[in-house]
Amino acid sequence: MCQIGFGDKQYVINVGTVDLHPLIPFFESRKWLKLIQNAKFEQAFTLNHLGAKINNVFDTMIAEALISPGYANTGLKALAAKYAGVELGKGIRMSFTEIRPLEAFTDEQLSYAANDVVVLFPIWKAQKEILAKEGMEQVADIEFQLTQVIAAMEIEGVPIDVPKWRAKMEGYAIEHETSRVKMNELLFPETVSEQLGMFVRDAINLNSPKQLKEAFGKIGVHLNATNEREIGIINHPAAKELLHYRKLQKIMSSYGETFLGEIHPFTNRIHPDWQQIGTATGRFACKKPNLQQMPDEFRQCVSLKDYAIVVADYSQIELRILAELSNDARFMEAFTSGEDLHTATAGAIFGLKIENVTKEQRFIAKTINFGLAYGMGPSKLMDMLNLESMKEGRSTKFTFRQVQNIMNRYRAAYKDVVEWLHQAGELAYRNEFSVTMLGRKRYFKRPTSGDAPNYLQEIASIKRQGANAPIQGTNADITKLAMINLYNDLENYSYRAKIIIQVHDEIVVLAHKRHAASVKEVVVESMLRSASEVLKKVPVKVDAYVSDIWKKGD
Repeated sequence: MCQIGFGDKQYVINVGTVDLHPLIPFFESRKWLKLIQNAKFEQAFTLNHLGAKINNVFDTMIAEALISPGYANTGLKALAAKYAGVELGKGIRMSFTEIRPLEAFTDEQLSYAANDVVVLFPIWKAQKEILAKEGMEQVADIEFQLTQVIAAMEIEGVPIDVPKWRAKMEGYAIEHETSRVKMNELLFPETVSEQLGMFVRDAINLNSPKQLKEAFGKIGVHLNATNEREIGIINHPAAKELLHYRKLQKIMSSYGETFLGEIHPFTNRIHPDWQQIGTATGRFACKKPNLQQMPDEFRQCVSLKDYAIVVADYSQIELRILAELSNDARFMEAFTSGEDLHTATAGAIFGLKIENVTKEQRFIAKTINFGLAYGMGPSKLMDMLNLESMKEGRSTKFTFRQVQNIMNRYRAAYKDVVEWLHQAGELAYRNEFSVTMLGRKRYFKRPTSGDAPNYLQEIASIKRQGANAPIQGTNADITKLAMINLYNDLENYSYRAKIIIQVHDEIVVLAHKRHAASVKEVVVESMLRSASEVLKKVPVKVDAYVSDIWKKGD
């Protein structure tokens, strides 16, 4: 059925007997405001079945996610109770699954359907007032427009080269078994079978923390815990191999046949569920399945004959946002002059000319640049630097004092950056919210008593997240604006090209090879134009490439 309400009148249409095509001008009209609960679903329905877009939308579900990010129950039943004082009876919902084709709806079902429309009006009125009061009208408009883009993404889907995918999985299975055997060799050399030249298969359960601690203890390595951080700082072949084994195991469980089972039998593509407000900062999330965390090897299986993959991402966008927010002259200079920020930072904190900065010093500077924006302290920095040093095969091991000295030199070089991060955290704790450049808010709940468990840690966490949310959230806002502009630009140019994937500040487009080069230019221009609407002082750079597969740029 299709339910449409005009305030004083509601229409419940049986789409089994009534053609909805005459409603297309109404859906596409920008004059009429359409109040919808979960607009992405409705957008997908009209795009797929009618070839029509729904323009000028107010999505009550998305509005609630903005009003109470991370805390809200955005279901219609909860919104009706909260804003309209109406209790929607959901008991009848399952009766719709029992309806046969062309069968008439009961009066009870019609009343239920009509009430779902009626209740949207008081919800909209209350949410609209809150969004205006909180200064979130602009970011809400972006989110509402985005529902159309995401619906189109989900319908288009992502093409997968299945034979290539399975070949990679077979390789991982062999490597996984090899790693398991090697772990047994490192932990239990006495279990070698001279006759078979192999190891006892079940010498140890590598997924058991207790057994791992005991096994490592026997080879002289004491473990307080078996998490990645603890294992990662141990310079022993067995520790390195365990991390490798776990990585392989995770890949096999996440990207095996269960993943391929998500491929649609009719389209031969994966149509994931894109959640446009997947985190409290406004970032996307993806599920069924999650394409955002695909390893590079499997990204290479995203391809389609006669089509190219156009990939573009913002270069160091969060650091550019931090530069704009902090107004740090030295930090901004690295971007305005075209210098490499990490090399410039290394030169500043180590007192070197740029041409004398080493690869290791640049890595240290890069780690601090990104880490400070996420509230990283000296202990975390020390762990990260030592882990990287171990991976590179260097004997260098940083002490806590050395790392503190490095961070102190960083603070001296970028005083305004450090001060802004401090003040942003303090404001978030005091106000119980942080705000992006376009007005998106993230709310926090202060601990109420000094006797509460982890009281000081909770305060530190709020300040850390409060400093990062304006940066990460502004990045999300810019990228979403870019997706809207790009979607419209591709439509206007009539290119055979569609947005299919979004990963934080990266946008992936499937384009016919005849149009790929032109599409790349459109993608870059759309993204630059969108960022310039937000960042006024710091220039933005977009890296883009065209390939037969989805891969990282050169």
